[in-house]
Amino acid sequence: MFTFLYLALGVCLTAIALGYPNLPSGLQRSLFISAGTSYIFCLLSTFPFWRETTIRFYRRRNSAVILPWLAIGVNIVGMIWEVQNQNWTMEAILGAFSRLIFVLPFVEIIVITWQVNSEH
Repeated sequence: MFTFLYLALGVCLTAIALGYPNLPSGLQRSLFISAGTSYIFCLLSTFPFWRETTIRFYRRRNSAVILPWLAIGVNIVGMIWEVQNQNWTMEAILGAFSRLIFVLPFVEIIVITWQVNSEH
């Protein structure tokens, strides 16, 4: 499931970066970097070691369960803060959208840990 989410995010970010030629070069570069990272995560999530590493990390540090939630919250608050400070401009929204690549892996960690907990 997350393989397709990473792929969809990468395709959307690439389409946005290519579809708006008047974007500032920094924002366009950020969109392409986030899209590339999404493609890499898409590829990595197809291998079993991706899930196994997450499970091993979770079992080793059981207190680290709160960290993904904290990272997601900080990223979302940061994105909203950034967009609000720039008066909801298109560049600010696209910049926040490019930061979704930082949220999606943490969501995947949460889902994997829920699956591990439901198996035991």
